[in-house]
Amino acid sequence: MKYPQVIFFRNEKYKSIDNIFKDESQLNCTVSITSNKEELNNLFDTNYQILVTFGENESEYIEDVFSILDGKYSSRWIHLKSIRTIQDFNSYINYCFIDNVIKPREETRPKFSVFTSCYNTYEKIHRVYNGLKSQKCKSWEWVIMDDSPDLDDKHFNFLREIFKNDKRVRLYRRSENSGSIGNVKNETVSLCRGVYVLELDHDDVILPDVLSDSINIFEQDKEIGFIYMDFINIYEDGRNFTYGDFIGKGYGAYYCQHLNIDLGPDSINKWVNVYNTPNINNITLSHLVCLPNHPRIWKREMLIEIGNYSEFLPICDDFEVLLRTAVQPKCKMAKLAKLGYIQYMNDGNNNFSLIRNREINRIGPNHIMPQFFAKYNVNEVMRNLEAEEDHYFMFNHSKLWEREPSKYQHKYCNKLLNVDFNKQYCILGLKAFAQNIELIRELYKDSKNDFIVLENQFKPEELCKIMDSEYSSFSRMKCYSMKETSWEKLERFFHLIYKSCVLNEVIREKQENDNYMIPFTTELSSRHQIINSFSDPSDIYLEIGVENGYTFNNVHFEIDNKIGVDPDPKFEYSDNITIIKKTSDEYFSDCDDEFDVIFIDGMHQCEYVLRDINNAIKHLKSNGKRIICIDDILPQNYREQFKIPILHSYENGILKYGEPWTGDVWKVAYYLLKTKIYENKFTITFWNHPYYRGVGRIKILDEFQLPQDKATLDEINGYRYFSDYPDYLKLLVSFC
Repeated sequence: MKYPQVIFFRNEKYKSIDNIFKDESQLNCTVSITSNKEELNNLFDTNYQILVTFGENESEYIEDVFSILDGKYSSRWIHLKSIRTIQDFNSYINYCFIDNVIKPREETRPKFSVFTSCYNTYEKIHRVYNGLKSQKCKSWEWVIMDDSPDLDDKHFNFLREIFKNDKRVRLYRRSENSGSIGNVKNETVSLCRGVYVLELDHDDVILPDVLSDSINIFEQDKEIGFIYMDFINIYEDGRNFTYGDFIGKGYGAYYCQHLNIDLGPDSINKWVNVYNTPNINNITLSHLVCLPNHPRIWKREMLIEIGNYSEFLPICDDFEVLLRTAVQPKCKMAKLAKLGYIQYMNDGNNNFSLIRNREINRIGPNHIMPQFFAKYNVNEVMRNLEAEEDHYFMFNHSKLWEREPSKYQHKYCNKLLNVDFNKQYCILGLKAFAQNIELIRELYKDSKNDFIVLENQFKPEELCKIMDSEYSSFSRMKCYSMKETSWEKLERFFHLIYKSCVLNEVIREKQENDNYMIPFTTELSSRHQIINSFSDPSDIYLEIGVENGYTFNNVHFEIDNKIGVDPDPKFEYSDNITIIKKTSDEYFSDCDDEFDVIFIDGMHQCEYVLRDINNAIKHLKSNGKRIICIDDILPQNYREQFKIPILHSYENGILKYGEPWTGDVWKVAYYLLKTKIYENKFTITFWNHPYYRGVGRIKILDEFQLPQDKATLDEINGYRYFSDYPDYLKLLVSFC
């Protein structure tokens, strides 16, 4: 073996150059030739010191090289267009080798060391690994200390098999199980070589930007020694856990965002509750629940300088080391206002967990906190950093946003950063969203604008469903809802909890009449009474969406003259009644029947209603009454007209609603009324009563078809309740 070891990476078209290396006795190094870019991973192994590429231009290798390596590896990369003699090659290699050896160590070592202590992790390690492999930053190593108690190395060998081909992973095994997490972390940190270190639990995930964002922050402000971010709690079955709206002595809170991350079988694509980690002051330092959870990121030299994790603490090690970080005068702390970490939770409590948690809650607040505060003068340190709040709040807890503005000023010592956005907009309520939709749509085009929608009428999960159904094109928006919280307090929530940009703006509701109700117009209290009022028993009748059969059974048509269509009817009927168990699309695709009256009461979504109207027009008798009835054309409030009801379920794959719901049927009626080319082709009448949500009767005078192309559907779906519904009501009344 001759040193250094060189990876000679060349494309297959240059393989003839391999002949120059046949006489190994002439080489003053060891050369491994490859055309497989995956073998560049060996450069993370310190036994491979130099990369050489060969060819007409180094640009043909840049994509492959930097898909594996970070830019800092450039000092170990030589590109050769030709090799005149083997002596020249030896000279280039050995000069580059020693030049890198004598550089400052931080220039040749990974930027980041991610450290993890393992304990019988097994398959869960895959998602941790997937999260690391997704990092935008390539300059990292992963230091794993296995503290599993098995004597036969079963778990350690499991890990070795997974990581045997990835030289970024440095795997260690203790000679015996410690069981003391503080001690194991202390030992693991001592093995890290990176400039920066991040603590990663053995079953958790960091998001793709975490390492790259942290490097940028550290390098832009050399005084910063510690960074933390926001996180989410997830159960193994995918459920999202929260502690509620009163957490962290009132300094913590949540917001919701849509998270889409590929983690193989643990991938997430849904709304999640993100814990907005509090700022740091004397109050939040007084209890572990208020302090930065994960991710926790230090400059390595800073973590070592403050003493590293305590080897004496089997629990509360994180509390103690965070207190040390906070009082270190050389260590400026920064919160990056961004989701950075997915923390997985075990579902259920065993005896060990219960005992451990009991000890954490005993030792932390009763011993570590008072003794550390006294020994290191924490209150005085925070006072000098202008981060001391009234000690009253240490034991008398209240939500920040509910404190009296004239009597409370939020103080903290950490730097508050937002690297993704330049300006933040708080939209106070869905009504404000709808009223200002065009402005918001324009602002949203700028990817450096951040948005949060705050509400007080819904549960957070209900608001997320609304955002999905009504505002899915605004996917990067966050949201949150606290029922029965005033708009003033929600605005304070934005300023005290969520806001992290100097530039910010609140978009409020416009004060205008929002009584969009048409007065009840009839004493006919049921749909069948309406239908019976303008039809004859001898007419041929079709009902789309019979569901419980109430209307179908009570309309006055002769049994042989009526047909019901529903894929999942919920009533019993005799053999002489015709109920076809199909969707309306399936029924019409194979139907030659014609009808006098067709009642559309199926799926209350505009796409389905539009198709049902078109199909109904095609199947009206040319010499019949030519009437189409449409149910639910008059929602009584904003919530009723959501495309998907907040309270819903699925039975046999069919949407079922658990609250008053009209869907967005009104949008199709609005399109029909406002489109001039149809104005002489139909007449319309409607009935409105407290027992239903508007029944419209359309008499077809001249056959037509509504377009079903994407542009038309986009237009229909684009109608908004607060801006377009009032105009719809005016048109409806004027047509009648």
